[in-house]
Amino acid sequence: MIEMNAGSEKSLGETGLDKNLEHIDEALDIMERHSSEVAEVEDGIQEEMRKRDREHKDASLHSIPKARKHVR
Repeated sequence: MIEMNAGSEKSLGETGLDKNLEHIDEALDIMERHSSEVAEVEDGIQEEMRKRDREHKDASLHSIPKARKHVR
């Protein structure tokens, strides 16, 4: 009885793994077919992140008066 339960769990895990692999293969296929669009979007996201980082640094580091920066 114990062996039957262990075998049924193993078969359920394999089918779930197969479904996950199929899903990953489909996603990779889509990414390969649209690689130029994916690259453009990625470049846009990276540029936006750089812009937000610069804005944050400018707002939080450079706008503080020197008198407050060096107070001990």
